[in-house]
Amino acid sequence: MESIVKRNIRDLDYPLIFVMICISIISCIAVYTSTYGKANPATGNAILGIPPHILLRQIAWEILGYITMFVMIFIDYKSLAKWHWWFYGIATSLLLSVFGFHRVNGAHSWISLPAGLSFQPSELAKIALILWTADYMARMNEREYPDYSFRGLLPIFGAFAVPFILTLKEPALGQALVMLAILFSMLIVYVQKRHLRTMVTGSIVFLVAFMLAIGPLANQTIQLLDHQHILHPYQTQRLISFINPTANTTGAGYQVLEAEIAVGSGGVFGTGLLHGSQTNGSWIPFQWTDFIFSAIAEQLGFVGSSVLIMLFLIMLFRMVKVAMTALDDFGAYVIAGSIGMFAFQIFQNIGMNLVLSPATGITLPFVSYGGSSLVVNFLSIGIVLSISLRRRTLRFD
Repeated sequence: MESIVKRNIRDLDYPLIFVMICISIISCIAVYTSTYGKANPATGNAILGIPPHILLRQIAWEILGYITMFVMIFIDYKSLAKWHWWFYGIATSLLLSVFGFHRVNGAHSWISLPAGLSFQPSELAKIALILWTADYMARMNEREYPDYSFRGLLPIFGAFAVPFILTLKEPALGQALVMLAILFSMLIVYVQKRHLRTMVTGSIVFLVAFMLAIGPLANQTIQLLDHQHILHPYQTQRLISFINPTANTTGAGYQVLEAEIAVGSGGVFGTGLLHGSQTNGSWIPFQWTDFIFSAIAEQLGFVGSSVLIMLFLIMLFRMVKVAMTALDDFGAYVIAGSIGMFAFQIFQNIGMNLVLSPATGITLPFVSYGGSSLVVNFLSIGIVLSISLRRRTLRFD
């Protein structure tokens, strides 16, 4: 295996690594500028929720993420298929264990660790779900008579339902929606044409219903949300604030409206680093996590925001390129799930900063402050790079 790695090292996707480095630099700048002057570096800011030494922590998590990524590159990704049940079982156990810890921001989403650290199991559960589903799909393809019927999809839905329901129970609606995006993206490249037509039709119906719900039928939707008890009250208020941003400008709609003001005030070229009135004035709560895009847009403007979005698009494009030359179906399905995970998170996070989608507490991958999400995201990229190192190539040496 070592000789294979050495021989194929030139096949490693270096453009993808370069893009990750660029995004990491933007992340550190954004975390620094969105928290500058708001807290004592040694003690943080308990009122605003800023951790002490937040920039140093972010850099440390970035370094740990890159170490995880490079270690994963030199591990044969096919070995992950052998351990997919272990990953799935551990992730599910951790999702259950969170209910034994105190709530953080109203949710049982975190496991407390020593030194004031914490871990979010739902991040790991997304990778475990990708690996389990990819292995099942690849094994089904290898059968003499593969079952692509609805009955053959039932094990996938069953394996998906467990982490999905546990994540909803925390409650962490944003993470649960990411799991849905993962499943949808993997099914697109797996199912047969007749099922694909059903999925596309269902998606179109959903989008039409959604547009009607937030447009012509907005008032009826708000009344329905007010009287239903499916979602938690704060989740309902977030949806109502998305449909009608002025409905509660001092409550659920406050953060979204302030983020929109910050994005708009950036203009074409931005106000300049450390010169954003919304960012400097702490008008946007937790701007260094869920709403970090608003800090980038205000200070770097449309041009700077476009650069970041372009980097994300290049990242997704490189992942598609690797998937198309993957050595086996397992590798291709893993990348399909990862693409769905990243694409949805990027769209949803930027969308809620622009009031184009409801606020669901989803971080911007590789940019928002955080440990669990950063390390797990880099782990996912490491798996992609491991696949790129062992992809199909035509050689005459």
